[in-house]
Amino acid sequence: MRTQIALWARFVPLPKVITAESLVLTVPDKTKRKTKEPFRREKPVQDDVGDMSREANPLGSHIYFYTHITSKRVIYSLYQNLYNNKAMKQVTFMGKKSVPEALRKDHWTPFLTASFTNPSTGLKAFQHLRELRKLHETQWDVELKSKKMKERSKILQDQRGNSIADLAAIIKRDVKEKEKVRVRWMNIYDAEYAKEWPDCVVHDVETQKGIRFHARRMGKFMGDEKEAQITASEAVPQVEEGVKAEAQIEAPKVESIPEAKPEAVPEEPKKSGFAFWR
Repeated sequence: MRTQIALWARFVPLPKVITAESLVLTVPDKTKRKTKEPFRREKPVQDDVGDMSREANPLGSHIYFYTHITSKRVIYSLYQNLYNNKAMKQVTFMGKKSVPEALRKDHWTPFLTASFTNPSTGLKAFQHLRELRKLHETQWDVELKSKKMKERSKILQDQRGNSIADLAAIIKRDVKEKEKVRVRWMNIYDAEYAKEWPDCVVHDVETQKGIRFHARRMGKFMGDEKEAQITASEAVPQVEEGVKAEAQIEAPKVESIPEAKPEAVPEEPKKSGFAFWR
Protein backbone atom coordinates (compact mmCIF):
# COMPACT_ATOMS: atom_id res chain seq x y z
CA MET A 1 0.00 0.00 0.00
CA ARG A 2 1.25 3.43 -0.85
CA THR A 3 2.08 5.87 1.89
CA GLN A 4 -0.50 8.45 0.78
CA ILE A 5 -3.31 5.90 0.70
CA ALA A 6 -2.18 4.45 4.03
CA LEU A 7 -2.29 7.85 5.69
CA TRP A 8 -5.65 8.60 4.17
CA ALA A 9 -7.05 5.27 5.40
CA ARG A 10 -6.35 6.24 8.99
CA PHE A 11 -8.62 9.25 8.87
CA VAL A 12 -11.45 7.66 6.87
CA PRO A 13 -14.17 6.34 9.24
CA LEU A 14 -15.19 2.71 8.79
CA PRO A 15 -18.70 2.16 7.39
CA LYS A 16 -21.33 0.36 9.42
CA VAL A 17 -22.23 -1.95 6.54
CA ILE A 18 -19.40 -3.16 4.31
CA THR A 19 -20.32 -2.99 0.64
CA ALA A 20 -18.44 -2.93 -2.64
CA GLU A 21 -18.77 0.84 -2.88
CA SER A 22 -17.38 1.40 0.60
CA LEU A 23 -14.24 -0.56 -0.24
CA VAL A 24 -13.41 1.86 -3.06
CA LEU A 25 -11.33 4.82 -1.84
CA THR A 26 -12.95 8.18 -2.54
CA VAL A 27 -10.64 11.18 -2.52
CA PRO A 28 -12.30 14.60 -2.02
CA ASP A 29 -12.17 17.04 -4.89
CA LYS A 30 -9.78 19.87 -3.97
CA THR A 31 -10.77 22.06 -6.89
CA LYS A 32 -13.99 23.08 -5.18
CA ARG A 33 -13.52 25.88 -2.70
CA LYS A 34 -15.81 27.10 -0.01
CA THR A 35 -17.47 30.38 -0.79
CA LYS A 36 -17.16 32.97 1.95
CA GLU A 37 -19.54 35.83 2.47
CA PRO A 38 -17.97 39.25 1.92
CA PHE A 39 -17.04 41.21 5.04
CA ARG A 40 -19.40 44.13 5.45
CA ARG A 41 -18.49 46.93 7.79
CA GLU A 42 -21.10 48.97 9.53
CA LYS A 43 -21.65 52.35 7.99
CA PRO A 44 -20.52 55.23 10.23
CA VAL A 45 -23.26 57.24 11.84
CA GLN A 46 -23.51 60.79 10.52
CA ASP A 47 -23.68 63.09 13.51
CA ASP A 48 -22.35 66.51 14.54
CA VAL A 49 -18.67 65.82 13.87
CA GLY A 50 -18.27 69.08 11.96
CA ASP A 51 -15.94 70.27 9.22
CA MET A 52 -12.93 67.92 9.06
CA SER A 53 -10.71 70.02 6.79
CA ARG A 54 -7.23 71.02 7.93
CA GLU A 55 -7.94 74.71 7.60
CA ALA A 56 -10.90 74.47 9.98
CA ASN A 57 -8.97 72.30 12.47
CA PRO A 58 -5.55 73.81 13.26
CA LEU A 59 -3.15 72.12 15.65
CA GLY A 60 -4.54 72.20 19.17
CA SER A 61 -8.23 72.10 18.36
CA HIS A 62 -8.42 68.42 19.43
CA ILE A 63 -6.63 66.28 22.01
CA TYR A 64 -6.90 62.50 21.70
CA PHE A 65 -6.46 60.37 24.83
CA TYR A 66 -5.09 56.84 24.40
CA THR A 67 -4.81 54.23 27.14
CA HIS A 68 -3.01 50.91 27.39
CA ILE A 69 -5.21 47.84 27.62
CA THR A 70 -3.47 46.18 30.57
CA SER A 71 -1.44 48.82 32.42
CA LYS A 72 -3.91 51.74 31.84
CA ARG A 73 -1.08 54.10 31.00
CA VAL A 74 -2.16 57.24 29.11
CA ILE A 75 -0.68 58.99 26.07
CA TYR A 76 -1.89 62.38 24.83
CA SER A 77 -1.86 63.08 21.11
CA LEU A 78 -2.70 66.10 18.98
CA TYR A 79 -3.25 63.82 15.99
CA GLN A 80 -5.77 61.13 15.24
CA ASN A 81 -3.16 58.35 15.17
CA LEU A 82 -0.25 57.56 17.47
CA TYR A 83 3.21 58.18 16.04
CA ASN A 84 5.99 56.12 17.57
CA ASN A 85 8.68 58.81 17.76
CA LYS A 86 6.40 61.35 19.42
CA ALA A 87 4.49 58.99 21.69
CA MET A 88 7.56 57.20 23.08
CA LYS A 89 8.74 60.47 24.63
CA GLN A 90 5.74 60.33 26.97
CA VAL A 91 6.53 56.80 28.20
CA THR A 92 8.75 57.06 31.29
CA PHE A 93 10.72 54.34 33.04
CA MET A 94 8.89 52.93 36.07
CA GLY A 95 10.66 49.64 36.57
CA LYS A 96 11.62 46.55 34.69
CA LYS A 97 9.80 46.02 31.35
CA SER A 98 7.86 49.27 31.73
CA VAL A 99 9.23 50.90 28.54
CA PRO A 100 8.76 48.91 25.30
CA GLU A 101 11.03 49.18 22.29
CA ALA A 102 8.17 50.42 20.14
CA LEU A 103 4.46 51.02 20.52
CA ARG A 104 2.07 48.31 19.45
CA LYS A 105 -1.08 49.85 18.06
CA ASP A 106 -3.18 46.86 19.09
CA HIS A 107 -2.34 47.57 22.76
CA TRP A 108 -3.55 51.19 22.80
CA THR A 109 -7.18 52.25 22.55
CA PRO A 110 -8.79 55.73 22.52
CA PHE A 111 -11.13 56.50 25.38
CA LEU A 112 -11.62 60.27 25.20
CA THR A 113 -11.45 63.15 22.73
CA ALA A 114 -11.46 66.79 23.85
CA SER A 115 -12.34 69.47 21.27
CA PHE A 116 -11.68 73.18 21.89
CA THR A 117 -13.21 76.18 20.16
CA ASN A 118 -9.92 78.06 20.57
CA PRO A 119 -6.86 76.01 19.44
CA SER A 120 -4.45 78.08 21.56
CA THR A 121 -6.18 76.93 24.75
CA GLY A 122 -5.96 73.36 23.45
CA LEU A 123 -2.18 73.64 23.07
CA LYS A 124 -1.91 75.05 26.60
CA ALA A 125 -4.05 72.23 27.93
CA PHE A 126 -1.87 69.67 26.13
CA GLN A 127 1.24 71.12 27.77
CA HIS A 128 -0.32 71.28 31.24
CA LEU A 129 -1.59 67.71 30.97
CA ARG A 130 1.92 66.42 30.33
CA GLU A 131 3.33 68.51 33.18
CA LEU A 132 0.74 67.27 35.67
CA ARG A 133 1.38 63.68 34.64
CA LYS A 134 5.09 64.21 35.29
CA LEU A 135 4.25 65.42 38.79
CA HIS A 136 2.12 62.33 39.44
CA GLU A 137 5.00 60.11 38.35
CA THR A 138 7.74 61.82 40.39
CA GLN A 139 6.05 63.05 43.58
CA TRP A 140 5.38 59.97 45.69
CA ASP A 141 3.53 59.56 48.95
CA VAL A 142 4.94 57.83 52.01
CA GLU A 143 2.83 54.76 51.27
CA LEU A 144 4.28 54.40 47.77
CA LYS A 145 7.84 54.55 49.04
CA SER A 146 7.21 51.72 51.49
CA LYS A 147 5.80 49.39 48.81
CA LYS A 148 7.79 47.09 46.55
CA MET A 149 8.95 48.05 43.09
CA LYS A 150 6.37 45.96 41.20
CA GLU A 151 3.42 47.24 43.20
CA ARG A 152 4.69 50.80 42.92
CA SER A 153 5.06 50.58 39.14
CA LYS A 154 1.52 49.22 38.76
CA ILE A 155 0.08 52.08 40.80
CA LEU A 156 2.05 54.72 38.91
CA GLN A 157 1.13 53.30 35.51
CA ASP A 158 -2.59 53.49 36.27
CA GLN A 159 -2.98 57.04 34.91
CA ARG A 160 -6.49 56.90 33.51
CA GLY A 161 -8.30 58.44 36.47
CA ASN A 162 -5.66 61.12 37.05
CA SER A 163 -5.74 62.21 33.41
CA ILE A 164 -9.52 62.80 33.51
CA ALA A 165 -9.30 64.72 36.79
CA ASP A 166 -6.43 66.81 35.41
CA LEU A 167 -8.45 67.66 32.30
CA ALA A 168 -11.37 68.93 34.39
CA ALA A 169 -9.04 71.08 36.52
CA ILE A 170 -7.25 72.53 33.48
CA ILE A 171 -10.52 73.42 31.74
CA LYS A 172 -11.76 75.15 34.88
CA ARG A 173 -8.57 77.20 35.14
CA ASP A 174 -7.57 78.01 31.55
CA VAL A 175 -10.76 78.12 29.49
CA LYS A 176 -12.30 81.59 29.24
CA GLU A 177 -15.94 82.54 29.62
CA LYS A 178 -17.02 82.59 25.97
CA GLU A 179 -15.08 79.46 25.01
CA LYS A 180 -16.48 75.94 25.19
CA VAL A 181 -15.07 72.43 25.24
CA ARG A 182 -16.64 69.23 23.92
CA VAL A 183 -15.60 65.97 25.57
CA ARG A 184 -16.58 62.87 23.61
CA TRP A 185 -16.44 59.67 25.66
CA MET A 186 -16.19 56.06 24.67
CA ASN A 187 -17.62 55.24 28.11
CA ILE A 188 -19.59 58.04 29.77
CA TYR A 189 -19.03 56.57 33.24
CA ASP A 190 -15.36 57.58 33.05
CA ALA A 191 -16.46 61.17 33.68
CA GLU A 192 -17.03 60.27 37.34
CA TYR A 193 -13.27 60.28 37.96
CA ALA A 194 -13.48 64.08 38.18
CA LYS A 195 -15.28 65.69 41.11
CA GLU A 196 -16.66 68.66 39.18
CA TRP A 197 -16.96 69.72 35.56
CA PRO A 198 -17.31 73.41 34.65
CA ASP A 199 -20.34 74.74 32.80
CA CYS A 200 -18.41 75.34 29.58
CA VAL A 201 -18.00 71.58 29.01
CA VAL A 202 -20.37 69.74 26.66
CA HIS A 203 -20.37 65.97 27.26
CA ASP A 204 -21.00 63.66 24.33
CA VAL A 205 -20.89 59.91 23.71
CA GLU A 206 -19.27 58.25 20.71
CA THR A 207 -21.93 56.85 18.38
CA GLN A 208 -19.76 55.04 15.84
CA LYS A 209 -19.14 51.37 16.59
CA GLY A 210 -16.01 49.34 16.00
CA ILE A 211 -13.52 51.95 17.25
CA ARG A 212 -10.73 50.08 18.97
CA PHE A 213 -7.23 51.00 17.81
CA HIS A 214 -7.67 54.38 16.08
CA ALA A 215 -9.57 57.39 17.32
CA ARG A 216 -12.29 58.88 15.20
CA ARG A 217 -11.32 62.01 13.35
CA MET A 218 -13.13 64.97 14.81
CA GLY A 219 -14.29 68.09 13.00
CA LYS A 220 -14.49 71.71 14.02
CA PHE A 221 -16.47 72.26 17.20
CA MET A 222 -18.78 75.28 17.10
CA GLY A 223 -19.73 76.14 20.64
CA ASP A 224 -21.99 79.07 19.71
CA GLU A 225 -25.69 78.23 19.41
CA LYS A 226 -26.99 81.77 18.85
CA GLU A 227 -28.16 81.14 15.30
CA ALA A 228 -30.41 78.27 16.33
CA GLN A 229 -31.87 80.30 19.19
CA ILE A 230 -32.57 83.29 16.95
CA THR A 231 -34.29 81.24 14.28
CA ALA A 232 -36.44 79.48 16.86
CA SER A 233 -37.44 82.73 18.58
CA GLU A 234 -38.33 84.38 15.27
CA ALA A 235 -40.46 81.47 14.09
CA VAL A 236 -42.68 81.28 17.18
CA PRO A 237 -44.11 84.85 17.11
CA GLN A 238 -45.03 84.51 13.42
CA VAL A 239 -47.14 81.47 14.19
CA GLU A 240 -48.79 83.17 17.16
CA GLU A 241 -49.67 86.24 15.10
CA GLY A 242 -51.24 84.05 12.40
CA VAL A 243 -53.34 82.23 14.99
CA LYS A 244 -54.52 85.52 16.48
CA ALA A 245 -55.48 86.85 13.05
CA GLU A 246 -57.55 83.73 12.29
CA ALA A 247 -59.27 83.99 15.67
CA GLN A 248 -60.23 87.59 15.01
CA ILE A 249 -61.74 86.69 11.63
CA GLU A 250 -63.67 83.65 12.80
CA ALA A 251 -65.00 85.15 16.05
CA PRO A 252 -68.69 86.28 15.76
CA LYS A 253 -69.57 89.89 16.42
CA VAL A 254 -71.38 90.57 19.69
CA GLU A 255 -73.33 93.80 20.34
CA SER A 256 -71.93 95.85 23.13
CA ILE A 257 -74.26 96.01 26.16
CA PRO A 258 -73.97 99.05 28.42
CA GLU A 259 -72.89 98.20 31.89
CA ALA A 260 -75.34 98.99 34.73
CA LYS A 261 -73.93 101.62 37.03
CA PRO A 262 -74.84 101.47 40.74
CA GLU A 263 -77.22 104.18 42.05
CA ALA A 264 -75.70 107.00 44.03
CA VAL A 265 -76.41 106.80 47.78
CA PRO A 266 -76.90 110.19 49.57
CA GLU A 267 -74.28 110.86 52.14
CA GLU A 268 -75.33 111.46 55.78
CA PRO A 269 -74.38 114.78 57.39
CA LYS A 270 -71.32 114.53 59.50
CA LYS A 271 -71.70 115.15 63.22
CA SER A 272 -69.29 117.46 64.88
CA GLY A 273 -67.07 115.81 67.38
CA PHE A 274 -67.16 118.81 69.79
CA ALA A 275 -69.35 118.35 72.92
CA PHE A 276 -70.09 120.41 76.05
CA TRP A 277 -69.45 118.97 79.45
CA ARG A 278 -71.72 119.79 82.31
